Amino acid sequence: MEVTDEQVAVSERHAARLAGFSVRRLRAWADRGLVRPSIQRQLSERNTLRLYAFGDLVELLVGAALLDAGRSARQVMRVVEHLRGRDYRAPLRELRFAVSGEQIYFQHPDGSWEGDRVPDQVVLWEVLDLEAIKARIRQSIRPQREQLTGRIERRRGVVGHKPVFAGTRIPVAAVEAYLQRGLSDERILEAFPELRLEDIEAARRSRESA
Repeated sequence: MEVTDEQVAVSERHAARLAGFSVRRLRAWADRGLVRPSIQRQLSERNTLRLYAFGDLVELLVGAALLDAGRSARQVMRVVEHLRGRDYRAPLRELRFAVSGEQIYFQHPDGSWEGDRVPDQVVLWEVLDLEAIKARIRQSIRPQREQLTGRIERRRGVVGHKPVFAGTRIPVAAVEAYLQRGLSDERILEAFPELRLEDIEAARRSRESA
């Protein structure tokens, strides 16, 4: 089941793990205004819900990549504050960044590059691949169908809460009907290409135990 970027909302633990941070460090970034979760709700005196949307994760991973390139959190914060002063609302996900020596460079929409210490410096190396960062985020939240193969589950709101193959909306009863008619595994896989042989075996066991 595909999840669109707009539907992404992950816990702070997931966000921290994705960035290679501790939860404590992630909260420190949020407190400093570097990357804040889009959803933050005070559930009780000691319990606050913090959820990071897709755009938040892009900002987080760009910031983490700058740290990995040897830049300090203070330097990244200085760049973010500078760019927010230039009317960028979320610069870490709006611009392209590169690192050279001790400087962070960023590219404006007009194509010009600026450095955090010396302005108007053009740089053409070590450019962070924003699409690769986005793909990494999507991969982290997309259900791994391979890991769910051969499992049966019930999900609220899916096919009337009837048993389905994990990670799909395919009812187990649909495959059981094919098995009852004596059709081959190959024929079933043709009808349901999303499934694997392990799923058919699971349906067979379910039918035999009914």
